Amino acid sequence: MKKIFISFLFFYLYISSVYAMAKTFVWDCQVIKINDNIQSNGKINSYKIDVTTPMIWVRDDTRWSGLVNTKFYMDKEKNTLNTISKLWNGIFDLDNKEIIFTNIDANLLVQYSCIENK
Repeated sequence: MKKIFISFLFFYLYISSVYAMAKTFVWDCQVIKINDNIQSNGKINSYKIDVTTPMIWVRDDTRWSGLVNTKFYMDKEKNTLNTISKLWNGIFDLDNKEIIFTNIDANLLVQYSCIENK
């Protein structure tokens, strides 16, 4: 009985510490530049950024959707979350709250400025 209690206690403490480390941000982002052309009334998107998994979701009018066919990796030195997909690559700068998406085939570079949604 003592071993079961100790095992349960260890498992509980382990799970609690894992969830305590989870970090998720919700950003509201507006397009500020497309190919170095300043945008005065750019589109606004919301992004949910989970740096623990890592994973990113984008919100439309009704729901959150994950970025499909996308690989994610965290660069802890630069504090960025990077996305790689067939069409778009993204850099989510967590310090400056900026996103840069690039599409090399279409010669597009889209830059967002974001604020954290509380």
